[in-house]
Amino acid sequence: MSLARLLKRVESWRIGLGIKMYSAFGAGVLLMLAASAVALVSFGVVSRSQRHITEQSVPSLVAAIRAAQQSSALVNAAPRLVSASSAAELAQVKAAVARDKGLLNKLIEELRARESLENQEQARTLRSLSDALAATLEKIEQSSSRRREIQRRLNAREAEIPVMTRQVDRILVPEIDDQAFFLATGLREIGDLPAPPAERTSYAELVRYRDLLTLHTQANLAARLLAEAAVLNDRKLVQPIRERYNAAVGSFERAFRSSEHHASPTRMLDFEFEQLKSLGHGAEGIFGLQEAKLREVDLEARYIEENRATAAGLLATMDRVVAVADRQAEEASRASSSAVSTGMVVLMVLNAFNIIGAVVLGWIFVGRHLIRRLTGLAASMRSMAEGNLEVPVEVRGNDEVTDMAEALEVFRRHALEVQRLNLVEKLADELKEKNAELEQTLKDLKTAQHQVIMQEKLASLGQLTAGIAHEIKNPLNFVNNFSEVSGELIEEAREVLGEIGEQVPEDARDEIGGILDDLTANLQKINQHGKRADGIVHSMLEHSRSQSGERRAVDLNALLKQYADLAYHAMRAKDQQFNLTWEEDLDAGMGEVEVVPQDLSRVFLNLITNACQATLERVRNSDGDYDPRIRLSSKREDRQAEFRIRDNGPGIPQDMIKKIFEPFVTTKPTGEGTGLGLSLSQDIVAQHGGVMGVESEPGSFTEFWITLPIPEPAQTGQQSA
Repeated sequence: MSLARLLKRVESWRIGLGIKMYSAFGAGVLLMLAASAVALVSFGVVSRSQRHITEQSVPSLVAAIRAAQQSSALVNAAPRLVSASSAAELAQVKAAVARDKGLLNKLIEELRARESLENQEQARTLRSLSDALAATLEKIEQSSSRRREIQRRLNAREAEIPVMTRQVDRILVPEIDDQAFFLATGLREIGDLPAPPAERTSYAELVRYRDLLTLHTQANLAARLLAEAAVLNDRKLVQPIRERYNAAVGSFERAFRSSEHHASPTRMLDFEFEQLKSLGHGAEGIFGLQEAKLREVDLEARYIEENRATAAGLLATMDRVVAVADRQAEEASRASSSAVSTGMVVLMVLNAFNIIGAVVLGWIFVGRHLIRRLTGLAASMRSMAEGNLEVPVEVRGNDEVTDMAEALEVFRRHALEVQRLNLVEKLADELKEKNAELEQTLKDLKTAQHQVIMQEKLASLGQLTAGIAHEIKNPLNFVNNFSEVSGELIEEAREVLGEIGEQVPEDARDEIGGILDDLTANLQKINQHGKRADGIVHSMLEHSRSQSGERRAVDLNALLKQYADLAYHAMRAKDQQFNLTWEEDLDAGMGEVEVVPQDLSRVFLNLITNACQATLERVRNSDGDYDPRIRLSSKREDRQAEFRIRDNGPGIPQDMIKKIFEPFVTTKPTGEGTGLGLSLSQDIVAQHGGVMGVESEPGSFTEFWITLPIPEPAQTGQQSA
């Protein structure tokens, strides 16, 4: 019977999928058991080699390496003992040294106990060197303790120097000043009669003044020499400073003894003199303590050299021990590698046999009988997932896979019905979405209609503003011109009055002069307010215009600085006392940008003038501790230019910021602004396609910022064409 006919007969039976899979896996397990039995023998050989490495070679090598590391820790302990800055730190270092020594001795004993160590003499040598190293460290620790104790006493004596110096100054400085005053004026006290010149310049008084100066100078010199001696690090320098100190103390003592017969407070220096001598003389003096400390330092240096020599021998012996352990581990590793190579050959043969058996079992039981049917079932499921529900599911057989195929077929039929229902619901949802879009479009149309109406209203308002401004401008011109002509007539009247002054009574002449003065003042006010009204009209005309000049490439950094200077000098012309600090952070890569320069210059001039006026206002309201500053900055990035003008004036209230760009809105007092400058500036920036804004904090700063788009080179060329 052929294999194909046998498979067909098997397919006709009702044999579960689990039984089939277990049968295939059982055959595979039998093959694996056979391979494991053969591999067990090979692993036994490898295991014996590895056991020798694990129990003999590797522990010896690890113990040797750990002993070497511990030796390094002991070697490095000497500098830590010397550099310990406190008793607590020294105790910690001593505890660490004791711990490291104990661990090193334990490791040395472990090395001595191993039979694999070729020379037991090396372990004894290690122990001897370890003990010698520990003894040297103990000497270093004792010397370091003595040095710190000496340093503590030295610090205590050093702290007495400034106290003694202050006491000497307290006693001698008033005496020196009083004696110098007596020599100059002859007065001991303010109310006394001055002594005759012969008495105040006598030899005794001069000697007393000299003794006082000598006492003060030599006491300070001795104190300074003591302070220098307290911080010396070289023993050779101690003796020269001590000799200078003894000379200073001798000079102090001679001056002190010489001044004892004078009636002066120098007798109060007995205690300070004794303290000055005690600070420098004796074993507990600064010089004695410093020499004792430096002796301990030299002793520590000698011990450290001994420690280095012992450490060198210890490390050399430890290197030999590590080399022996490393050689033994290498020999054991070679033996293990040989056993592993043999086992690998055997395992490769067994694995090849297992692979061949697995391929045969997979092809018969899994590939032809199971995978092919599952692949067909998966293809049907994929087709259904893609939306193709018209092709029926067909999988032959008599097991669980067939049951899955039948269930999938039932699902396909139900899915067809659900698909038809979903199509109807989808059409209804699309209709709702279209209705929502139509409603939104209607809202957008109403919004656009409202915007068009507002634009028409604004255009009408601009035309009306321009018409009113033109109508007002002519009467204003007459008012200004006639005020100037009337002023000239008053001057002529003054000249005529001067010519006929003798013919007019003095009372009448004074009355006429007063009237002419009043007329002159009134005409000046008429002319001033007429020019102000003319400026407002001019601003209204500029604000209502709809066209601007030609665009051309301009260096905006230079334009900003030019009009900053213009605004500043204009403000200085009004108030010569006004000064401020300029700060600049201008982008050097700004380059040239195509703008309408006459329009943009008006924007810069308006903003900088406002900043100058704000700082001037704060200067006038401050108490003199205010430093006016204006910061100009620019930045070019991402095809956009940004300019910022910041002042540290009084700031803008938050309720004004929302409407600061509206026409006729201003924060300035009545008569100093029209409220059209910022509105006009915003229109100019908008005409350039940019945006203008403001940030302010009352009492701190105000910052206006402008962003202007920079056209692409191609667009720039097209616009210029």
